[in-house]
Amino acid sequence: MSAIREHELQNGMTLLCWQQKHLHGICFGLYLKGGPIYETEESQGVSHLLEHLCFRALGGLSHDALQKELNRMGTELDGMTAAEALAFHMTVLPRHFDAALDLFTRFFARTPWTADQIAREKQVVLRQIEQQEADFDTAVDESWRMTPGGVFPRMGTAEAIAAMDEFTIFNWQQLIFQPQNACLVLAGNFSDGMEDAAIEALSELTNSSDEPPFEQPVPLGFTLRDAESDLIMDEEGGQACVHLAFDVDNDAVPLLSAQVLDMATGGGCDSLLFQALREDEALVAEIESFLQETGAFRRLVIRWDVRQEYLIESLRKVFAYLRRLTVYIRPARLEQARAMFATANTLVQDSVTELNELAGWAWVSGDVSAADPDAQSIQLADMTPEDLLDAAQTIFKPANLTISIQRDPALVPGDLRPLLASLRDVL
Repeated sequence: MSAIREHELQNGMTLLCWQQKHLHGICFGLYLKGGPIYETEESQGVSHLLEHLCFRALGGLSHDALQKELNRMGTELDGMTAAEALAFHMTVLPRHFDAALDLFTRFFARTPWTADQIAREKQVVLRQIEQQEADFDTAVDESWRMTPGGVFPRMGTAEAIAAMDEFTIFNWQQLIFQPQNACLVLAGNFSDGMEDAAIEALSELTNSSDEPPFEQPVPLGFTLRDAESDLIMDEEGGQACVHLAFDVDNDAVPLLSAQVLDMATGGGCDSLLFQALREDEALVAEIESFLQETGAFRRLVIRWDVRQEYLIESLRKVFAYLRRLTVYIRPARLEQARAMFATANTLVQDSVTELNELAGWAWVSGDVSAADPDAQSIQLADMTPEDLLDAAQTIFKPANLTISIQRDPALVPGDLRPLLASLRDVL
């Protein structure tokens, strides 16, 4: 790779270094496989709780000591728990490189939290669960993440968190926070000597088990969807919500082709569906498309809200336009994509945080090359409208499709499933 230097350390840890000497800061990003797709009924929510506990105390540093060190460096430590990973980010000036590196090695110290620290952080998580409202998008997301092992909320349930014992927490700490389960990304203004120091420090970390802990399960029905995959929810009042999701087979469709199709479909103000349903038909205020990734699996999502009385009309129009994309794609769409991707790839290199996240989440997906802008430029230059048409025909078909709708049955009465079956036949 031309942009990112990738180091596979002897302990199984990955170090990605994206050097940008024109920037002022360095972003450290730690990515660890974990999250609800790996949890069980009893352990659901443990990954999110562990993320919280790292701010309660980190590798022998108390909360106050950790905050004092962050204040000294003039920065903050951010954390998040996704469905398939935990991520921590911090941006510092180059003069604080050694202190920041030491801080990130503390994630692997495996120092257990005290009973009091666990009890206090449980209360914080329980308050978050109480404030979280179940909604349509959450239900759709969880239905896609369903595996033979079940599906669990990102925060877990109040019952599971309250009942979770110290042994379970420590066991999952051992599983998640070990080098072979981790990737550290350095992005920004650092020297070759700093890179060597990171390799040396991270190579000294040890694993808590001989085997890598996690192998991502396949979502149930992935690329084998049918009418049984569809979801219809009733909700009184408000606008109707529509969520079309097409599973993307990575072996059949290159990531860049899926990204260009996303942009052409609904991912911008000049996209096909935005122009048709908003600018021309004025059926919706907004319509969007995006690629949603959970680890190695991705889907192309088309999402819009619409007045209840326009729901059926909007569905029929969207499917008619999707059918058009499987028949013909204008060469101008590809030229537009080349221009937009060139701009995006240039501007992303002005942000240490964006560089870091691009590389880190590419590692989580199992394909670091997806973050390489030079490789993207070469692929785009070689791409033809026929390549895009092949991708559209591969993605936009019923076997990949889940239709999810939230409607008010008083305003959109009756059984919608015959309609959804007819829409599938359009493709």
